[in-house]
Amino acid sequence: MKILTQYKGLTRANYALAIGRMVTNMGAMIMPMLTLILNQKFGLTASKTALWIMLAGLINLPANLIGGQLADRISKKAMIIACDLVSITIYLICGVKAFNFASFIMIMVASFFQTIEGPAYSALVALVTPPGKEDKAFSIQYMGANVGFILAPIIGGFLFNNYLWLCFIIDAVTIAMSTVLIILFVDEKGYQTEEAETTTNKAPVTQVTPTTQANPAAKGFISMLIKTNKPVILFMLAFALYEGGYSQFSYLMPIDFAKYHGDMGATIYGTVMSVSCFLVVILTPIITQIVESRSNQWKLVAGVAAQILSFGVFLVSLGHIPAYYIAIAIFIVGEILTMLCFSPYIVQSVGPEYRGRAFGWISFLGALASGYVMWYSGRYVDANDDRNAWIFTIVICVVALALSILLDFVTKTRPQTENATQAASYKQ
Repeated sequence: MKILTQYKGLTRANYALAIGRMVTNMGAMIMPMLTLILNQKFGLTASKTALWIMLAGLINLPANLIGGQLADRISKKAMIIACDLVSITIYLICGVKAFNFASFIMIMVASFFQTIEGPAYSALVALVTPPGKEDKAFSIQYMGANVGFILAPIIGGFLFNNYLWLCFIIDAVTIAMSTVLIILFVDEKGYQTEEAETTTNKAPVTQVTPTTQANPAAKGFISMLIKTNKPVILFMLAFALYEGGYSQFSYLMPIDFAKYHGDMGATIYGTVMSVSCFLVVILTPIITQIVESRSNQWKLVAGVAAQILSFGVFLVSLGHIPAYYIAIAIFIVGEILTMLCFSPYIVQSVGPEYRGRAFGWISFLGALASGYVMWYSGRYVDANDDRNAWIFTIVICVVALALSILLDFVTKTRPQTENATQAASYKQ
């Protein structure tokens, strides 16, 4: 029972946000199928599919930074609600009109606003979380998201060929339900006060000390990091490259499934995604408890290493369905470990007035890395060289692993007095 009771002590808003994420993902069928929509519905080649996805990613790049800036300056709750309303409207329109390339453009507009919302959502979770509970708060968020995502890919896979319009309607309805939960149960102002009152009692749970105290006039996120907290820059680069490799889960993998298994590719991909979500629900509380005493840097190293191993299994098992499920199980272990380190590291290393920009910049760098990895590996796929596409991806992940190990070393050898001095200077 301790596996479940570890999530006690969070705020009502924490649980509401987790349930909201779960409800949203119950209908999340469009974005996970985007590669198949371009490749199967519009008949684009692998490299052209990658170029369109990369173009969409480039369009979303400023959205990450805009979202981060706005999240540090205006109401995070209001941002989320406004962006959700745009997405709901677009998906409803796509559901009732004839599906064509204009629908893809509308999907990209919805994606732009969902990307703007991302930093605000992460920062809002951090804002309403009791001190010292960051890992549990983001763990339950992640678990809730995957509970909702268990059935969505399977249903989406079955609806993909003949009832794609229904996927849009379901997506819109679930986003609307999540938005209502946030409106009713997330009191942003009240928890801002709570955080301010309890910050001084927060026990350190990582080796890097937050470098700032709340200051509405805070400026210059990157210059602040360069001057006072260089390890965070190293973390951002390592995580961005990890994200570049992670993007193959939704790009190279479904393309390979379609190539090796024909019309069954979408269904196989849907079942693999659903199995992955089921594993997340089962393994997240277990792994959260097992690695509770480990540093965020250790979790990052272990998570990237697991991702490399999983991609290696995919590399040697292309065309063999049973091996896909072994590979995805290893992949999920790595994903859980990196999830457990990502948001807690930022929350514990960056002051509250910079968190929106921190999440925005990491999303920005991750999108850049993902676009490049998809585009370059797509060239291999078009040349009928799937194996080198996976080898290239593994090389990117190895670089991420090297940076993660360096981060762990730098953090351990960084004088603790330096962190203490920096924190004290911002309190004055």
